[in-house]
Amino acid sequence: MKQLFLLIFIVEIFTACLSTKQYNSKIKAKHAPEELKRDLDIIKNSLEEAHPGVYWYISKPNLDFKFDSVKNLLTDSLSSIEFYRMIAPVVAAVKCGHTRLVYPGIKLSNSQKDSIKNEGKAPLSQLYYFVDNDRIYVPFVNDRNFIKPIKGAEILAIDSVPSSEIIKQTKRLFSSDGYNKTFYNQVLDQSFAAYYYLKYTRKDSSLLTLKKADSTYNYYIKTIKPQKRKEKPKILSAEENKKDKEQKKLANKIKNRNRYKGIDSEGKSILNLSYDSIVNNTAIIKVKSFSFDHSNFHRFFRESFKEIKEKQIQNVILDLRDNGGGNLMSCNLLFRYLYNQPHQYTGRAYIKNLNFENSKYLDDPLFYKVLGKVFYPSFWLASQILTRKDSIGKYTYILTGRSIKPKKYVYNKNLTVLINGYSFSATSLLSANLQQVNRGTFIGEETGGGYNKCTAGSIPFLVLPETKLKLRLPLKVIQTVKQRLLEGRGVFPEYPVEENFIDVLNKRDRYLEKARELIKVNSR
Repeated sequence: MKQLFLLIFIVEIFTACLSTKQYNSKIKAKHAPEELKRDLDIIKNSLEEAHPGVYWYISKPNLDFKFDSVKNLLTDSLSSIEFYRMIAPVVAAVKCGHTRLVYPGIKLSNSQKDSIKNEGKAPLSQLYYFVDNDRIYVPFVNDRNFIKPIKGAEILAIDSVPSSEIIKQTKRLFSSDGYNKTFYNQVLDQSFAAYYYLKYTRKDSSLLTLKKADSTYNYYIKTIKPQKRKEKPKILSAEENKKDKEQKKLANKIKNRNRYKGIDSEGKSILNLSYDSIVNNTAIIKVKSFSFDHSNFHRFFRESFKEIKEKQIQNVILDLRDNGGGNLMSCNLLFRYLYNQPHQYTGRAYIKNLNFENSKYLDDPLFYKVLGKVFYPSFWLASQILTRKDSIGKYTYILTGRSIKPKKYVYNKNLTVLINGYSFSATSLLSANLQQVNRGTFIGEETGGGYNKCTAGSIPFLVLPETKLKLRLPLKVIQTVKQRLLEGRGVFPEYPVEENFIDVLNKRDRYLEKARELIKVNSR
């Protein structure tokens, strides 16, 4: 058996080197119309055969028309990125936030990555953005002096293209769930530069037309190279050297001790328990993701709610803003600490077809493909045992599809929940379950994910053989047990809060202000 695994490993390494070269040549090359049409057919057929919600928000004739229209335009050779720009809006028309076309770019070695890093940061990747419908603002910049004049300005145009047109075009490359609109702005807040460069060509400099107060002006922003600081090595005494090592050891120990809480891009904890400095007897639990490396949700929730119970905290603010979702069991675990009755978290996980024709293009490592072929009969048998059928269709077993009891340190006092447009996927499902049992007062804006259902659960990537673009394809329906009549919308707050650019610029948190106001009123 050891020899088999070693052989598989060697073959995988050798094949990977060859496939990387072939893959990169495919990404860079121009593809003939016939090749593009083959990839287009794979996208269309895969959606039809495997996507369980492909026609929830668009009719089959309408979607067929969009694919046929694009197919008729494929008369010239196109590069992979050019093909992406044509097809991504068609995939987005399905209106499923988990379904999208991905342009992966070429594969790079570590030395190539270092070389690109040394070339510097792309112009638009240097800024932070706040997108408000068809307007773009820059509330923050980094500490480099030469881009500080951009801080606090509105971007009217980039390279003479109006911001309203840029936003319109970039929003066509992805989708929220159903008819929701709040998700789009939040995605561009976090990933504006990435989507801009997918739609428009990346250049070493960009001309920004800016407006600040009543002044309109132009500003060139250029690629910046990382600054290499030459520092003279400090000569430490034996005692100082020992102390320095001890401090570094302590810092690493603290870092490793807390890594189960995660660290976001700003260096803040993904999971965090704090106590409000303004309203007494109030805890704030921040959960920014339900899936990240080295996470331990069981430990964090157990420790947090045990501490809250021991301190007899009367008010908890659960901050789910900017939480794009993650593991279904993790968000169900949090629910069990917030509701004191047994509860079935999800309904039946309906599927369309797990073994569809184009599954041969799934983006699986060679290691698993080999094992899959060796042990395929047992995999097939397991899938058959776990699959059932009712009057609606086929469904499969899901861990959250049964009634589960609350946890020992369940919190049953005053709960306030903060949500926004980037509260998506599993986070929307958590919010919907809490609303169904009247648990919590919701503040903010409509969640980007659906209230009733979404397609997720198992989300493989299909690699298109010609262009090497990837189709992100969810295979299961994840839904709440009790559903409302309003389809294609997210979880609505009882107290809407609209964030504006001035608030972001001044770092004013209207969500938290509203939560404090309501807690004070309820405490009287």
